[in-house]
Amino acid sequence: MENIRRVEKRIGVDVGYHESNLQPQNRDGCVGKSGIDKTYTLEQVIRKANDMNPRPNIIIKAGKNAKWYLKRFPNNEIDVEIEKQKWRDTSRATMWIVEWD
Repeated sequence: MENIRRVEKRIGVDVGYHESNLQPQNRDGCVGKSGIDKTYTLEQVIRKANDMNPRPNIIIKAGKNAKWYLKRFPNNEIDVEIEKQKWRDTSRATMWIVEWD
């Protein structure tokens, strides 16, 4: 993953709502309305994100058997968006923040 500068993993948090999910242009690997196949590995999801324009900087897996979700938020708004999600149970979610070169 030569295009990645840094990856930060946060457990038990999520950002955004349903309308903030992004998909690859050709919907390759997409399942349902806006998720990516749950059988993909994190590396495969990062490769898909790398091919997108603009690149998503948030990757979410909302549980062991959940689909993957790609999102894009400015880095200075991520903590604010996490606070907006405190009203719901995000304890099973894992979020990766990807900083691209």
